[in-house]
Amino acid sequence: MLLRELLTEDGSIYVHLDWHVGHYAKVIMDEVFAYDNFINQIVWKRQTAHSDYGQGAKHFGRLHDTILFYSKSTEFVLNPAYKAYDAEYIKSHYSLIEEETGRRYQLGDLTGPGGQSKGNPYYELMGFTGYWRYSKEHMAELVAAGRVIQPSPGSRPRQKRYLDEMSGLPVQDVWDDINPINSQARESIGYATQKPEALLERIIKASSNEGDLVLDCFCGSGTTAAVAEKLGRRWIAADLGRFAIHTTRKRLLSIENVKPFAVQNLGKYERQAWQVNEFAGGDVRQSAQAQLGYRRFMLDLYRAQPISGYTWLHGVRDGRLVHVGSVDAPVAVGDVQQIVKEFWKTRGQAMTNGVDVLGWDFAFELNEVAAQMAAEASVTLKFKRVPREVLEKKAVEQGDIRFFELAALSTRVSQKAGDMLDAPAREHGPHVTITLTDFVVPPDDVPEDVQRAVKHWSQWIDYWAVDWDFKGDAFHNMAQTYRTRKDPQLQTSLAHLYEQPGTYTVVVKVIDILGNDTTKTLTVEVR
Repeated sequence: MLLRELLTEDGSIYVHLDWHVGHYAKVIMDEVFAYDNFINQIVWKRQTAHSDYGQGAKHFGRLHDTILFYSKSTEFVLNPAYKAYDAEYIKSHYSLIEEETGRRYQLGDLTGPGGQSKGNPYYELMGFTGYWRYSKEHMAELVAAGRVIQPSPGSRPRQKRYLDEMSGLPVQDVWDDINPINSQARESIGYATQKPEALLERIIKASSNEGDLVLDCFCGSGTTAAVAEKLGRRWIAADLGRFAIHTTRKRLLSIENVKPFAVQNLGKYERQAWQVNEFAGGDVRQSAQAQLGYRRFMLDLYRAQPISGYTWLHGVRDGRLVHVGSVDAPVAVGDVQQIVKEFWKTRGQAMTNGVDVLGWDFAFELNEVAAQMAAEASVTLKFKRVPREVLEKKAVEQGDIRFFELAALSTRVSQKAGDMLDAPAREHGPHVTITLTDFVVPPDDVPEDVQRAVKHWSQWIDYWAVDWDFKGDAFHNMAQTYRTRKDPQLQTSLAHLYEQPGTYTVVVKVIDILGNDTTKTLTVEVR
């Protein structure tokens, strides 16, 4: 229902499903988008054989998925789609080969269908008089271009149609020419549900034009966003999985001349239901009651005592104040600003040596930025992630809840570029080199086998980028480096040539192998 509201009047929606639930979704789609706006049930034939069908099998081989195609109105975009001719079709329909060029061609009919009743022109051509497909003037142009020939003396003229000028066969509702991603495919990035780019290219080309906006609200590995970017469409990609977002971001950055894009963390809204059910008895009207119960629950888990009289400070533990972050939104820099303001109201009391900030999620650019801001205000902040086990009653009852600090990044700034810049650059302007020197990842979300496999701190980092002149707005990827399957070694230094000396704010963003962001802000004096 929400997606229907978001669609433009000439927009379309494609829903990809397997055989388990396709029929149920079809009924719901008919109700939401209207029965008459059901355009196609597309069969995507993914395989030609299946290992689970044979002697003793209990079902026929399942070779296809279903894509339901609906429009919002009767006026929707649908551009012609074609697929390549197969070898047998080419052999049977384009059997003639031009000696001079080697180009394949066929001879097509030039007569006008329907005769005079259809308005076809009537004239003489190469000894034949009748109704023709084209006007006399256009036909003369075709003759001059050598595109009209007589296969034999005295035979009816035919039109020469070259294979390499044909768009292909019109696409029908059975798509058997797009293979699934396999581990050896060049575009494979090892994501379990990755879709082939050819599949999304067909859909996006058919139902949008350049500059149109494409939404994928379960983006996974980012195929839709990557294809939309390459085809000149605008796009929005969303996913609840942090790893999916990181995979998509990294994939987009590998596209040549990719346009700037932003990554926004909008929170995990499924926790709202947990909060209401646990602390308001399922009554959504009792939001204040649910919020109060939730905070007391979290403070108890953290072994902190509740305090009153404050908006942003909720408890105290071991002489440190405690802030409990919302269940449905990440802790942001603005929150930290309010926490710091209220912290100063507690001066003169015993609980004044810092604040522990508990949060389910933290804004992508928060950790080092907010910590530095708090340090400038003489406040010691510790950001601690609420573990997912909080949602599990058994883990809570057993006391298996631990809060871990966010990752910490160490860097070194140098104005010796070394081999990072070429010789002319080193000689003709001020430059700065940023080197990563350490990266510490809390073990809360890290499986034990992964922890054992990491032998050096740099192995935690999958990708990092630098904004060499941060203006306080969006982070700009002015330089980045990341691991690939071909080159798994991480480059730990990046250099930049500045046009003018001065004081610059430099932001370093690191993405670890779990998809978590850690950001550090540096003030650099460029000489």
